Amino acid sequence: GRILLVGGLLLVSSFALFQWELARGADIAQARTVAVNAFVVMELFYLFNCRSLTKSIFQLGFFTNMWVFGGVAVMLLVQIAYTYLPVMNRLFQSAPIGLDSWARITTAGVITYLLVEAEKWLWKTCP
Repeated sequence: GRILLVGGLLLVSSFALFQWELARGADIAQARTVAVNAFVVMELFYLFNCRSLTKSIFQLGFFTNMWVFGGVAVMLLVQIAYTYLPVMNRLFQSAPIGLDSWARITTAGVITYLLVEAEKWLWKTCP
């Protein structure tokens, strides 16, 4: 069930943000960059959900696995390079995006996190 939920969220959210960017007048490279970053950021939020099948990050302790933060930092640096370095833009046909796009991407990540936490709660309370 969770695989379908998260996979569906990643697919629908990334595609919706891609279309939103195009509708706002972004070119294909910018829309593609938003979709890729949305997918990665939603996976980042899901990473914190995955630490337990039944407990939230607040029950586990946010800082109980410091290696996760190292991985997150590296991933964010790679995504910033993918988005803003000209050599990466040429290689991956990506393009720089604005803060408004990052706000939408982050919102998609937060929504993913909250929906998976709600699913955990439902499985716990309604087995």
